[in-house]
Amino acid sequence: MGANLPIRSGGVMSETSATMIERREYKYLIDRETAAGVRAAIKPFCQIDAFAGKSPTRTYTVDTLYLDTPDLALFWANDHEQVDRVKMRVRGYAEAPKAPVYLEVKRRINDVIAKSRGKVTREQYFQLLSDPFSPIPASITGKDRGAVERFLTIARTLHIKPFTLVRYQREPYFSTIDDYARVTFDTHIRAHKIDSLTFEPDGRCWRALDDVVTQRSSHSMVVLELKFTSLVPLWMVNIARNFGLVRSGYSKYGNSIRAFYSPIDNRTVAAGGWR
Repeated sequence: MGANLPIRSGGVMSETSATMIERREYKYLIDRETAAGVRAAIKPFCQIDAFAGKSPTRTYTVDTLYLDTPDLALFWANDHEQVDRVKMRVRGYAEAPKAPVYLEVKRRINDVIAKSRGKVTREQYFQLLSDPFSPIPASITGKDRGAVERFLTIARTLHIKPFTLVRYQREPYFSTIDDYARVTFDTHIRAHKIDSLTFEPDGRCWRALDDVVTQRSSHSMVVLELKFTSLVPLWMVNIARNFGLVRSGYSKYGNSIRAFYSPIDNRTVAAGGWR
């Protein structure tokens, strides 16, 4: 994020369809001291998400079940930074274990994120993903139905299955002066190897993804994300400049796959790099 970017003081949500929004997401790995400074700097422009604001920690716990093809094609597309790539995931919230979950398709084309998100009950989620011939219940309507149809079309065509469950604490803020702008701080990021549709795996097998080894630093880092539409709000540009923020390619899904599966790059194998 720098001087060559278009900037503005407000924004307009871009919708490609009734079920999808477009935005940009800039990620940064920062230490906790910098996180405290950024948190103070956004106060004139943002307020805490209402749900997180009810918690003493000002966070909520996000559970994200990542699905992929049997040969991890989606992981490799992300790892190789293909221009057009997608992530398939199911999102829930640990504080609400009986609440609905969201079937999400997160598509990235160059620097633009287009995400569709359809809400279903946990019973519907299990049925739809465990039975490839299960119809979408009539009770799922409107924007949710369109997003669920899109998710299932891709899921059933590619025969995707669950690989990892990623859990983390999110401290989320939304802009009070822009149509759409978000700031999130993610901490205590951990993952679990998984081969079923459950959100309740064996608690003894969690592996940290924000530790000093994974992040190659002297201490655990905070994942900061700035989210906005096509033009960057001026206050975000100033914060990035004032704190000297440098964008990072940190991927929760990519790190979770590498933590458990030790995937081998077929391009390296083809070139004779592995035997």
